[in-house]
Amino acid sequence: MDNDVLPYSSAPVLQSGPVLTGAREPRSTGARSLAISNGRLGMIFLIGTETILFSSFLGAYLVLRMGALSWPPPGTPVLSLGLSSLNTSVLVISTILAFRKQIQATFVMGTLFLILQALEFHRLYARGLTLQTGAYGALFYSLISCHGLHVLGGLAILAAAYVKRGEWLGHAQLYWHFVTGVWLVLFAILYLV
Repeated sequence: MDNDVLPYSSAPVLQSGPVLTGAREPRSTGARSLAISNGRLGMIFLIGTETILFSSFLGAYLVLRMGALSWPPPGTPVLSLGLSSLNTSVLVISTILAFRKQIQATFVMGTLFLILQALEFHRLYARGLTLQTGAYGALFYSLISCHGLHVLGGLAILAAAYVKRGEWLGHAQLYWHFVTGVWLVLFAILYLV
C-alpha cells in the first residue's frame, strides 16, 4: 500500500458549500451561519417521522369516514365538545407559555391536558365508546392515545429542558408546538367536522 494515500486521513479536507455540523462556529463576520446543531436536526427528523405517523392514522380515519354511509356509525355515542374544548384551550395556552419560555407552567398545563384527556376517555367509555365499538372506536382511541403518548414524551423533553437548559429549551419548544398543532388537527377532524 502506498504511504502517500491513506483511506482515512486526518488532513484537512476542502469542501464547497455549507457544512452541517454539531459545533457552532464563531461569527467573526456579518455573514449568517448555515450550521445547525445535531440536536436541532434530530428534533426536525423526529417531528418529520411523527408527522408521517399521524398522517397515516388520519388517512385511515378519513378513508373509513368517506366510505361509510353515516359517520359516526349508528348507535355510537356522539362526541361532546365541552371537556374537549376546555382541553384544547389548556393545550393552546401551554404552547403560548412554551413560546414565552415558561417551562414549568408549560409542564403543568401539559400534565393537566393528560388528566383531562383521561377523564374524557373515562366518560366516553362509560357512554359505550370502546375499542370494540368498531373501526370508529378503534381509530378514535388509537389517534387520541398516540397523541397522549406524544404529549407524555413532550413532558419528558420539557423536564430535560428545565434541568439542562441551553439548547434543550429550543428543542422542547419546537416539539411542544408540534404536539399542539397535531392536537388542533385531531380536534378539528374528530370533534368538529
